[in-house]
Amino acid sequence: MASSERAERYARVVAPTLLGVTRRAVAASGIEAAGSLLDAGTNTGLAAFLAATVVQHDGSVVAIDPDEGFLAVGEARATAAGYRAIRWQAMALGALPYAHESFDASVSVHAMDLMADPMLLIEELRRVTVEGGAVVVANWGAPRENEWIGAVERAVSRAGGPTLPRAAVVAEPGNLEALMQAAGLAEVEGVRFGDPLRVQGIEGFWEWVSGIRPWAAVLAGLDDDVRRRAKDRLGREFEGRTRGGELAIGREMTLVRATVPPM
Repeated sequence: MASSERAERYARVVAPTLLGVTRRAVAASGIEAAGSLLDAGTNTGLAAFLAATVVQHDGSVVAIDPDEGFLAVGEARATAAGYRAIRWQAMALGALPYAHESFDASVSVHAMDLMADPMLLIEELRRVTVEGGAVVVANWGAPRENEWIGAVERAVSRAGGPTLPRAAVVAEPGNLEALMQAAGLAEVEGVRFGDPLRVQGIEGFWEWVSGIRPWAAVLAGLDDDVRRRAKDRLGREFEGRTRGGELAIGREMTLVRATVPPM
């Protein structure tokens, strides 16, 4: 599956289920009208869209992502919706090409899973955010509270498929907070909260997990028989959980806010 197809699926299926945590992240950034915000690992632009409604035409939002296909989908949607404050830039989520204190605040929502070294991104967010500005990072919570992760890993493995890449990094309680403290950020505060996934049965669940970025390419490449067996196993695991055609599956989010201390 091409990057553009994965991005379209993400925007259509995954992003709407992350609206709650993304709203909380943008609100926690404290960004105001005419302010500037960096959205690092924008996916298809949800945080950037929400921030653009706050900063308005006199402010600026820079949305970065390593995948040009995802940026293209985000930019097309932004243009259609009339968001003019957003700049879209393709780059690795490592050393960032911005000067110190370039942004009033920075956010990263569900992008840590794209990083081999999440600490590098957090250090860079600290560097490019102004003194006293907020750095906000949101990601999946503990794997045991995100039952979808283990369920899919087991189903694919037992169906004869490959081992899936890690879908959640820095997920255990305290991990993300510890990284942000180690990066030199101050006033580190974290919150974890339940955010159940609600989808239309196993087919809806499979479409959703097939849009999760660390898994998308692997699941798209599964043999048809492996895919069928994996879905059958998921159906048995979640048997009896569907009400009125809707299947609810446990998810936990973690959101950590910190501030850049004086030099």
